[in-house]
Amino acid sequence: MAKEPIKHLSLLESEDLEEQSGRVQLRGQEVARLFRLLGGHPGPLWIGILLMFLATGAALLEPRLFGYAIDDAIIPKNESRLFQLTLIYFGVQVLRVLTTIGQGYFFTLLGQRVMQELRQSLLTHLQRLPVSLYDRTPAGRLVTRVTNDIGSLAEMFSAGFATIITNVLTVLGILIWLFILDFQLALVAMAIFPILAGFSIYFSARLRIAYREARNRLSALNSFLAENIMGMRVVQLFARESRQFARFEQVNARYTSAQIESIHVFAYFQPAITWASGISMTAVVAVGGYRAYHGDLAVGVLVAFFAYVLTAFQPLREIADKWNLFLSGMASAERIFSILDWPVEDEARGSLTVIDRSKLPAIRGEIIFENVWFAYSDENWVIRDLSCRIDPGARVGIVGHTGAGKSTIISLLLRFYEPNRGRILLDGRDLRSFDRRELRARLGMIQQEVFLFSGSLHENVTLFREGLEGSAEIPLGLQEKDLYERGVNLSMGERQRLAFYRARAAKPDLWILDEATANVDSTTEQEISALLRQESLGRTQILVAHRLATIRDADLILVLHHGQLVEQGSHDQLMKIQGVYSKMVELQRIEGKAQSAEGQRRDSDQRVGSSVPSGPA
Repeated sequence: MAKEPIKHLSLLESEDLEEQSGRVQLRGQEVARLFRLLGGHPGPLWIGILLMFLATGAALLEPRLFGYAIDDAIIPKNESRLFQLTLIYFGVQVLRVLTTIGQGYFFTLLGQRVMQELRQSLLTHLQRLPVSLYDRTPAGRLVTRVTNDIGSLAEMFSAGFATIITNVLTVLGILIWLFILDFQLALVAMAIFPILAGFSIYFSARLRIAYREARNRLSALNSFLAENIMGMRVVQLFARESRQFARFEQVNARYTSAQIESIHVFAYFQPAITWASGISMTAVVAVGGYRAYHGDLAVGVLVAFFAYVLTAFQPLREIADKWNLFLSGMASAERIFSILDWPVEDEARGSLTVIDRSKLPAIRGEIIFENVWFAYSDENWVIRDLSCRIDPGARVGIVGHTGAGKSTIISLLLRFYEPNRGRILLDGRDLRSFDRRELRARLGMIQQEVFLFSGSLHENVTLFREGLEGSAEIPLGLQEKDLYERGVNLSMGERQRLAFYRARAAKPDLWILDEATANVDSTTEQEISALLRQESLGRTQILVAHRLATIRDADLILVLHHGQLVEQGSHDQLMKIQGVYSKMVELQRIEGKAQSAEGQRRDSDQRVGSSVPSGPA
């Protein structure tokens, strides 16, 4: 059976337009930014460069020593000169070994320090990005940048960068020596170089495209893995293992084909180097041998020339071997810098300093919506012309059917998004005039889906904020509990209580609950509600509620329908209107009766079943 193609795979492999615009050429700005990063670590950089020049100089001196040995010692039979040249050659070898080891160490050290700095910069930048960006960016893509792309760049510095620079210097030094030894023969040896340069440019362009495509598909693979590992319970619950494996097989095959394409291109690059060296050496042997035979060229010079020509193509082979690492690293650098160029939230452009909550001025909690319109894309309005006023210290419920825009209002209050039209006032100030981080530090947010980090419960409550002792009042039995990833070893009720303690630890001026008790039992809901009333006396509370009983005693209830505010008032006022709210209350009352009757029927069946005597023994 033919495999069904994965729908929307382009979402996994998508890259921002800026990356796509420079798809063929090696853009100089990435190289310039890398050199600026290198310049931030002058110690290992300049020591490595010094050792590189010494190692290159030692390597370039070797072939010339062979020529001197033949012309100055062997042919004239000068034993003392031969001994002297032998000692010099030995010293050059020692210098070459030591400087090669030293440059390898310092360039590796340099690469690791730059990678450490890049990882720090990436995570810091990710913390500054708008929350809205994470709604449309696969997590695996971001993880690939911080791990695989950084690793590829580190490999380029440790194994490719120093080797390429050293070999480029070696080739340039050899060309200089060739012209010093014999100008005419040097032109013969270099005749093949323009053709070789053309091959290099052609294959480099194709390799760069191939490596970029491979990196994109690696992001898709990581995104698919991350999504499926996190959703493994759902996969197993619905017995979709074989289908998900088939989908992964397609993603994996696309990544493999991209890797094979890069290998296929590189497979032609190395033979081109060998072919060029063979032609060049043949020409040198023919022309140089003819001239030496007729006494027009010293034998020692010809031997040195042979050695230099052979040596010249060895660095070219090494450059070809490492060029794939260099191109892969530069493709990774382009992708890393593209993330660092993503626009951040305005107030977060500076350093992410720790906010001292005690030094922030308190807020009264008066909130005014003035003709607020909002859409996540185009003009698909989620909020339509919303206008209302919330008094300081009021307890406000927001209700509505699924998709009415309840959670979107919370996102606007937290400035995860900004209104397309209209404005929101907090204590008489436009919400956009508040620093985002300082605003959020004043708010106590309890979400329906609580995200917990692996580690201690105390760390999850305080979120590593010093001076917060909110975990001291956590119920006995949970205080010493270590949490697994996402808190899977806690019940839903325990997670919601933990979310409450986390919010309370910051002593917020305004409480926001986004359907925080929708997935817990009635006992836990009552417990959280009682704790909230105790902690939020005199403070504004905004409760997005699915269970209408939760907000029955609210001072103000806002009823949304398709993004519009259709009703507002207290519970009694809205029930008198006999509008949308009263219908929702009646519907939940009927559903509650049906569930209660079903529960009583099950209890009755269980009692009857347990009273029926068993058959004969």
